[in-house]
Amino acid sequence: MGPVYAETEIDAPREMIYEYLLDISTRPILFAGALDGFRLLRLDTRGVGAGARFRFKRHSAWNDSTITAAEAPRRISERGATGRLNRNRTGFEWEIGEDSGGVSVVRLSYWIEPYGVYRHFQRLTGGSRWYTRQMRRALRRLRELIEAERMATEEVGVAGGNRYETGIR
Repeated sequence: MGPVYAETEIDAPREMIYEYLLDISTRPILFAGALDGFRLLRLDTRGVGAGARFRFKRHSAWNDSTITAAEAPRRISERGATGRLNRNRTGFEWEIGEDSGGVSVVRLSYWIEPYGVYRHFQRLTGGSRWYTRQMRRALRRLRELIEAERMATEEVGVAGGNRYETGIR
C-alpha cells in the first residue's frame, strides 16, 4: 500500500507539538478506536528507540513501530514491521512545519511495503481509504488536544515487562 497522507493546521508552537508526538505512549489516544492491544516495547516512552506493538482493528496482524529518527522540532520518523512473520515493512512520518502566521502544519504519512505474494493481494484489497480516514481522525484529535492544552497520556503496559514495576496489573 503506497503512502497515505493527512494534514492539518494547529494553532500552537511546533515545539509543543513535537514534544507531544515524541512520546510514543500518546498513540492510543490519537488513534482511539483504530488500535487494539497497544503495548510498549520498553519503559522509556520518549525519543529515538521508543517503540510499541499494536494491531489496527482492520487487520489481525500485529504491528511493531519504533521511533528511528527525530529532528527537533520538524520531523519524527517511525519504522516497523507487520504481517505474517513481520515481513512487511511499515513507516510513519510526522512532519511539523510552520506558516508565516505562526500556525503549525502537521503532516502524517503511513505506508506498508508488502513482501512476496501478499503484495499483489494488498494492491487488490487496498485499504488506503480506511487508513487515510484513521490518519485524519488522529490529526483531528491531536489538534483538539494541543489547542485545548490537554496534553493527555494514558498508562500503557510494557510488552513482556515486569507488571509490578510499571504499576499496571
